Amino acid sequence: MRLFFHYSLNIKRHFVSAFFLAMIIGSSVSYCETIPSIKKGVGATLCFDVISWQHHETAKKDITNWVISFIDEVNKTTAASENFDKVPIIDLNKNLVWFGTLAYCSLDTKLTLAEATMKLITNEWEKLEKR
Repeated sequence: MRLFFHYSLNIKRHFVSAFFLAMIIGSSVSYCETIPSIKKGVGATLCFDVISWQHHETAKKDITNWVISFIDEVNKTTAASENFDKVPIIDLNKNLVWFGTLAYCSLDTKLTLAEATMKLITNEWEKLEKR
């Protein structure tokens, strides 16, 4: 009887482990297929994690560089597009980008870095248009 109980307990443990592994793999594959490419990589980082890593120099450098390249791409795209008349070019130094990123991430920690950066860009456009 004792051997049977031990055997059934191991089977349950293996089944539960296999079940959770299958769920994790399935959900991550479907998640990757549905998100736009802009939200992959550093852009997919949650704002909660950005705030958590704010004192880590390498993370700060990588996040700041990603945000700067994202802003540069938006500037190039809007400048080249005929649909956008008089869209201001955003030019921020690295410290402003970093602290702006922290500010917009702290407003909603469930956002991704890409979403928070878009809010930063939108608000910068609005400020520049008022001038």
